[in-house]
Amino acid sequence: MPSPILNTWQYAPPESLVAGDGPYAAALASVLGAAVIPLEDLRAKPESKDDGGYPQVLESLVRVFLVVPESMSAAGALHCHQSIWEWVGLLAPARDQHELAFIFILPADVSEGFEDALAAGLGIPQVDPATTGLAVWWRSGSLSELLSLLAGIRPMDLLPLRARRAADAKHAALAKLLAWAANDSMAVREAARGVLAAFSGCEYLLDVFCRPPCHQNGNLLRSWLKKSETETVTHDGWMEERKQLAAWLEQDQTRPIR
Repeated sequence: MPSPILNTWQYAPPESLVAGDGPYAAALASVLGAAVIPLEDLRAKPESKDDGGYPQVLESLVRVFLVVPESMSAAGALHCHQSIWEWVGLLAPARDQHELAFIFILPADVSEGFEDALAAGLGIPQVDPATTGLAVWWRSGSLSELLSLLAGIRPMDLLPLRARRAADAKHAALAKLLAWAANDSMAVREAARGVLAAFSGCEYLLDVFCRPPCHQNGNLLRSWLKKSETETVTHDGWMEERKQLAAWLEQDQTRPIR
């Protein structure tokens, strides 16, 4: 169900937005003078006007803070990041060329590989505030540290990130697999092995490229990919399973720019 747009946004378009739930997100928004959007609302499409259009209430937005819950995976955080850009694409005149400074605010005890998984899903070597428009910050830090980090972010629109994804080896390998999924078995097997090569040693990162439930679909994808290396696997069964690729993979993550 579409999320209604707050009246306060129409009378006072926000410059800062906190996406998150609970007391931490509320307190951060209060301190920063930011608008708040719950994650459940974020995941839904914004509600349109009676004429089918959308009020351009995010035209002044310059910074977004995503408060990642303790239970959320890197894949979930990336889906929230994508949802924010979908809102901006509908509610800001510049759409995907609207420039933003974006901060992922992580739980203090998050795993060491969380940031690496974010970078992989975004198609970047690392989350670098100066070159990607993105930053990572932990809740254990102080407000002054957060503001200092924010000042060092160079706001960017979505187009450079899309270009990075299109050029990234992991994204490219998955895009090829999806594009070749309807081809003959030799072509599909070649594309599957290309994915295995691109993710060699870090197969767990496939989760961040999958649709929810990301880990479950990632396991199904990993199992199917491993079968591509085994010539004794039943051919018909393996080819039948390849029809599930579009259901497992998040196609928006691998779609090249047009």
